[in-house]
Amino acid sequence: MEMEHLVIKPTLACTANCPTCAGRRLLHKNAHRQRQLALEDWMRVLGEAKSLGAWNLTISGGEPTLYKQLPELIAYGKKRGYFIRLNSNGGLTDFGFAEALVDAGLDVADISLYSPVAAVHDAMRGAGGLWRKATATISFLAGLKNKYKGFNVITQTLLCRENYLDFAELLELHYHLGSSGILVSYLEGDFTHQHVLQVDEIEHFRRRVIPDVLKVCRGLATPMKSVAAAKLAKIFSEEILSSENWAEGIYRPRRRPCTVPRKQALVLANGDVHPCNMVEYVHEPIMGNLFEQSLTALWRGADWQHFRESLHRYCPFCPMQHHQFVPLRCDNKWVGAARSLLHKVRLERMEQILLREARRFLHSTFVRQNRHPPHR
Repeated sequence: MEMEHLVIKPTLACTANCPTCAGRRLLHKNAHRQRQLALEDWMRVLGEAKSLGAWNLTISGGEPTLYKQLPELIAYGKKRGYFIRLNSNGGLTDFGFAEALVDAGLDVADISLYSPVAAVHDAMRGAGGLWRKATATISFLAGLKNKYKGFNVITQTLLCRENYLDFAELLELHYHLGSSGILVSYLEGDFTHQHVLQVDEIEHFRRRVIPDVLKVCRGLATPMKSVAAAKLAKIFSEEILSSENWAEGIYRPRRRPCTVPRKQALVLANGDVHPCNMVEYVHEPIMGNLFEQSLTALWRGADWQHFRESLHRYCPFCPMQHHQFVPLRCDNKWVGAARSLLHKVRLERMEQILLREARRFLHSTFVRQNRHPPHR
């Protein structure tokens, strides 16, 4: 089974203290005290994942911009042919370092912005002044799109009780800061239901908030507005889940296997390897540690295969399949670069398939010849 997506967290330190990250933060705190992978180790991980078929690399955290060797890591990933995306809270104040990441080969910067109101965003992040930094970072990075061919900036928000009423204004802010698209995410790991919308709030969102959001969308100067409107209309849609399921955070009521552990691996800074993101909140199962086993051995091992074929007890609470990416701009340079990369990936996979079939043919020919040696 080929890997497609590698997610790495080269540091678990963070400049935010989000209330919604409590479970994951506990795991990160414990892991941060342990031995950490060095740059050379990360290079080995990237090389090994590439040999397993991975082409999509996401660098996250913690806050990944705290990792001082990030430009070198991105440059190596680009050398190995990865499409590289960076998830950040936007708290970076050194714009020289930010541009160095883009210059090293970063394809997409994904910056989180949760509210048009600074105080609300900072409360959701548990860090004062982060709204001001995040908006400045998005604006600065968006200004680099013309300078660096193929580079793009998208943004991300988390819909919850604290910010859902301001979603129309938030969408407009993301657009005017220069974002090419916004990833609208649902809460994961909120098992106490402190932040997830309740039934009456979800119904209010459908009746009152979404019409205002669509009105803002229609007013945007973008050819993507019809696509964006269709995506926005799906948020908290009753056609996808019932209001009760949304409110309980039960995103997968019909129990069926998930494709994520068949395509993705998540590696933490301490070398722990997870089959998916949801595991970070519940702290199990961990497939193994790269200080003890190779990524290849873990990926092809019995434990990972068992996880792929079964369901974890927390799988119904995973919202990943329902997140909506809402395009706000059509950046031709970036679209062209993405198409070129996909074409390259297809060619590489075709080459791998041909090589594999050639090896099988040569092996079978060798076996036949040795089984029935020619008469002399």
